[in-house]
Amino acid sequence: MANFFQTERWWDFQRSLGEEVVSGRGEGWHYFGRIVRDALGPYLYLPYGPVVADERALDAAIADARAQAKRLGCYRLVIEPSLPITPEQAGARGKRMLTGFQPSRTHVVDLTQDEDEIVRGMNATRRKQHRGAAKRGYAFAECDDPADYDLGVELLRQTGETRSFEVRDGSYFEHFRGLVDEGIARVFVAKHEGETKVVGYVIDDEDTRYYLYVGRDLSNNSMQISAPFIVFLMLDAKARGLRTFDFYGISARDDVPDEWTGFTVFKRTFGGHAVQFSGAWEIPVKPVRYAVRRALDAAHELRAKLRSRGATGGGATGDGPAAKE
Repeated sequence: MANFFQTERWWDFQRSLGEEVVSGRGEGWHYFGRIVRDALGPYLYLPYGPVVADERALDAAIADARAQAKRLGCYRLVIEPSLPITPEQAGARGKRMLTGFQPSRTHVVDLTQDEDEIVRGMNATRRKQHRGAAKRGYAFAECDDPADYDLGVELLRQTGETRSFEVRDGSYFEHFRGLVDEGIARVFVAKHEGETKVVGYVIDDEDTRYYLYVGRDLSNNSMQISAPFIVFLMLDAKARGLRTFDFYGISARDDVPDEWTGFTVFKRTFGGHAVQFSGAWEIPVKPVRYAVRRALDAAHELRAKLRSRGATGGGATGDGPAAKE
C-alpha cells in the first residue's frame, strides 16, 4: 500500500526545498528518500518507504537502498516499509525500531459510506457540533484569498509556539503553494461571522485526503469551530470522490501515553479506525560509526533514567523516556 508521500511529485517538492533526494525502483518495489545529517554524519531516510508488494520485494529494495547509502557515505539506513509489511517482518530485517520519525499508526475514516453513516460514526458531541454549525454562524469553504493562506501559516506558527511543536518555516509554505496551484494540495477556511478562525491544509491523491496542517485562532478557545470544520473536510473529500480521510498520525500504542495521545483521543471522536504501519527501523551501513551511535544513544538513555529517578527522590524503578532519533 503506497501513499502520496512516496510519489514522484512529493519528492519533486522536496527537491525544491533543497533536499538531497535518493530513489530506486525494481519489480514490485520503489522508494524515495533523503539524506539527513546528524552528529555522526549522513544517513539515508525513506519516509513511509520502501513501497513493496511483499517480503521478497522488501529484501530487494533494502539491498538497493543500502548500496546507495554506502555509495553516498551514509553510516545507516532508516526504513519505514509500506503495507502489507508488518512490524514483525520489518523487525526481522532492521537492527532496532526507532521513535521520532513518521507516526507508526494513523487513523482513517471510510468515505465510501453514506454521508449519514459517516456522521453516525462520530460521537454525540461531534454530531451535535456538525449539525449546529450554521446556527452558530460558522461557514466553511475552499480558500480563494491569498491573505487567508498567509494567515493560516501565521496561526499555525502561533499554535506551534503555544503547544510546543515544530512548524515548518515560511519557505516551506511558499513552495507548498505550488502543490495548491496544481490542485494536489488544497487549503480550506473556517469563518465565524465572516472572520477567518481556522485554516486547514490537505493533500488529495487518487483516493485519499491527508489532513496535514491546521492553523487555528487561539484567542477564543471556547469556540467549537475546529470539529465541524474537520467534518466539512471529510464530507468535501467524499463529494470529490475520494475514498478515505487520513488524519495523519496517532499514538504508537494505546497503553503508553506519548506526545500524540491528546491528538489521538480527539481524532477518534470522528469515528473510523486505526491503521498500523511497520514503523521506523534502522539498518547499519558503516558498522564502526553505527556502533558509536548506539553507544551514544545508550548513554543518553541512561542519563534519562537517572534524571527520572532523581525527580522522584530516587524511588522510581521504571524506565525513563525513550531517546528520540
